[in-house]
Order: sequence, then C-alpha cells, then structure tokens
Amino acid sequence: MNETDFNTLLELYLEGKCTPEQKEWMEQWFDRLSEEGSGEELPANKELVMQRLKNRIDGQIKRQNFFNLPVLLRVAASVIVILSLGTWAYLRYQSTATVALQYVTRSAARGQQLKVTLPDGSMVTLNAGSGIRYPENFKENRTVTLLEGEACFDVTTDQAHPFTVTSNGIQTAVLGTVFNVQAYKALDEITVTVIRGKVAVETSSQQKPLLVLPDEQAVIRAATGSQQKRKVNAAAVTGWVTGKLAFRNETLQHVAVLLENIYDVKIVFKDEATKGIRFTANFSSTDSLEKILFAIAKANKLNWSIRNKVVQF
Repeated sequence: MNETDFNTLLELYLEGKCTPEQKEWMEQWFDRLSEEGSGEELPANKELVMQRLKNRIDGQIKRQNFFNLPVLLRVAASVIVILSLGTWAYLRYQSTATVALQYVTRSAARGQQLKVTLPDGSMVTLNAGSGIRYPENFKENRTVTLLEGEACFDVTTDQAHPFTVTSNGIQTAVLGTVFNVQAYKALDEITVTVIRGKVAVETSSQQKPLLVLPDEQAVIRAATGSQQKRKVNAAAVTGWVTGKLAFRNETLQHVAVLLENIYDVKIVFKDEATKGIRFTANFSSTDSLEKILFAIAKANKLNWSIRNKVVQF
C-alpha cells in the first residue's frame, strides 16, 4: 500500500466509512503499533499520521470522558503519548550530548613533577602524586578541579572569564595571578597560598569568601569547612616548584605525606603521637631521602628504618 492509499484509508477509518475488511486491517495495524511502540513501519509520513490521529482524538475528548472513549481511540491516544515522549527524550538526549563538555585529566606520577599548559595559556605545575581535571574547551568555562595533591597555577588574565580552582568543596576564584593549592586527601587541611595577585577562597558553608593577597595563606579545615588566614613566605611554600623543600613548623604527618609522593615511599609511625611533632628545615629535591630522614630523626631523637620502600619511625 502506498502513502496516498494509506492516508485515504486512514481518513475513511476515522470517519467510520471503511469496509469491514479495511476496518479489520487498520485495527490490526493499530494493535501492532501499540505493542511495538514504534512508527517505523508507517507507509506514510509519521508526523502527518500522528497529527491526524491527534486532531481526531482531541475532537472526541471534548465530547466525552477519556475512559469512555472507544478502545481504538484510547490505544491511539496512548501510542501518540508514547511516541511524543520518546521523541522528546531522544531530542533532549541529542541536545545534551551535543553541548556536553569534554574533560582532560592530567596526573604527575609519584616521584615526578608535571607542567601542564591549559587551553587558555595558563600554566600549572603539578607536584608529585597530584592530578587535575579541566574542560577541553576553555572558551566559556575556565574551571579546573584539583583531584589530589598540590599544584601551582600561573593564570592568564581574562576579565570576562574568571578562573576557578575547585577541590574538596573549596573554590578559589581569580582573574590573573600566581597561587598554590595544596589538598592532599591524607591531610586535614587545604591551603591556598598567593604569590602574586589576589584570590577569593570560598567554602561550601555560609561564610563569606576569604580574600587572599600575596604572602598570605588561606587555611581551610577539610572536616568542618572552617577557615582562617595567615601570613607566610609564599616563596618558601612554593619552593618545590624550583626544587626546594622548605618545612616551616610542619607536623611530621604533613612532612611524611610530601616525602611519600616526592620519593615514592610509604612512611609509617609506630607511635601516633609522633605524627604531631613539629619540624622546620630546608632541603633540596636533589637531596637523598636518607639525608632528610636522618635530619628528622636527629632533630627529634627518633629512630628510623627503611625496607622495601617502607620507612618506619
């Protein structure tokens, strides 16, 4: 049956003027359509057929309750609803898929650093064992997620599109600046240190954003979201970028996390209290792990051992 014949038969059927044989054929066709939920077998333009059915049903609904309609019209109405919802969902999916952002993930292996140039020209230096994720297209969305570890950002200025770094619910918004974010999962603090420019640090709590200027550091407690600001030597904090290791009154737990990533080892403490001991010293990334461990042990009267890349204090 060609399209013209089918449309003619459809009109006769809807008007109740077709023969018994034609009526039986149409009802079988409607049954098949309702069961399969597809209009692929229509011998005519699907949109035209559905529109004609809808117009017919709309007229019937105005005159009587839906559940009193003939079985055929209720089936046809259900088919139209199914097809309409299916078409809407498909178009919605296609639209979403078209605009979905593609992301890039970059990671620095333990024992190594990695320099990354972002699509807008901004530079990121990843410390050992650190990773970031960012949109492939930076034109509208300059947002970088620090997945783990520590990164130093040198951001290209773009007044129309602020640059944002997110990590563990913390957002750092900038226009053009150099700053460092440290967010190791093993530590209970997230720090944002500004070398040049200024940043606004905001937590998921209701606190006001914290404005951080050069040689200042925002400290956010990961568990509570509480925040504070303190003066620091930003050059010392970011010394790792140029191969310097500066510990300023850091706990041994904090020092251990950094050394684990830099030297690709595991550091354990037999006594939990040892983790809280504070340590201050300067080293170079070219110094051997053994030299640093010896200095830590001597300064705090501790014993240490290393075996199969596991250090024990």
